[in-house]
Amino acid sequence: MKTSHLAKQTSTELADKSGSEIISPLSLSLDARPFNVEIQQPPGNMPAYHWHGHIEINIPFDDDVEYSFNEHSTLINAGHISIFWASIPHRLTDKHNCRTMAVFNIPVYQFLSWQLSQNLINHITHGIIIQSKNPRLVSLFEVQRWEQELKLEDPNRHKLVYDEIQLMIKRVSLDGWLLLLEPPKKNNHQLSGSKHAQNYVRTMLDYIANHYNAPLTVQSVANAVGLNTNYAMGLFQSAMQLTIKQYIIMMRINHAKALLSDTNRSVLDISLTTGFSSMSRFYDNFLKYTGVSPNKYRKQIRADDNWSAQGLIPTTQAIKGASTGEKLIMTGEHFNQSEEF
Repeated sequence: MKTSHLAKQTSTELADKSGSEIISPLSLSLDARPFNVEIQQPPGNMPAYHWHGHIEINIPFDDDVEYSFNEHSTLINAGHISIFWASIPHRLTDKHNCRTMAVFNIPVYQFLSWQLSQNLINHITHGIIIQSKNPRLVSLFEVQRWEQELKLEDPNRHKLVYDEIQLMIKRVSLDGWLLLLEPPKKNNHQLSGSKHAQNYVRTMLDYIANHYNAPLTVQSVANAVGLNTNYAMGLFQSAMQLTIKQYIIMMRINHAKALLSDTNRSVLDISLTTGFSSMSRFYDNFLKYTGVSPNKYRKQIRADDNWSAQGLIPTTQAIKGASTGEKLIMTGEHFNQSEEF
């Protein structure tokens, strides 16, 4: 089954067919996922982690909601705008009394094409959840209008919605935001606004998505777009605020975290499923990126009170893994350019 078809299936379909937990965040096709705005009533909880290829925006209008991003519990305050990369496995753990929540799903390539704050881009691509410093920067009426206009067969209306949402994010930048997780190390690279560069980066992301379960090198990614390796590396890092190697390893580690939490698969099986060529390489990278071993991480996350308090046993939940994202209830390093990772 091709990646583009997987990306269009619901998490239920994926679970029923081949076990959605095997679908890597790297495998999600960027082009298969349209811009989406939806007003919904959030579920009481999501039974397991899921992930999809969008930049996601959540606005709970009438009460706080609580998420878990792997082992991190995060409270999103009522009326505030939160933004995060949905490729990071996440699940809603407590909706409190929230009955009305806006969920935006923005394709990564479109998000990167907007002229946004470099620091905001840097935080999002490093897996940080940000929240607007101030509430009520957008009204429920405006979001409802965007939701309805995106359903029209009118490209001009769609463009107007995209522009207004971009301005909403720029307002977040102007007013300021809070970091809901630990910030990444400071990065001084400038964001590339070139449409030419964005197209190359988009093609590189698609190449990685279509070859996520094969050995990947910086050189192979560069060759796929017909660019000099160093030039391709520079374009990718300028747009994503991550090196190609960092991006691939970060997504594989986050996928491994979800599998350690939600399944009883062996550590060896998980290391191979997530694309590491050896157990030792998996252990070394997992320890480097998380500070603990895979076994210790599994023990810690299984002891999370958020699971037991809701009567959930994540390994028994059928719905997990990759999803369309359209329904919340469904849930600077130096290295060898030919090195596999």
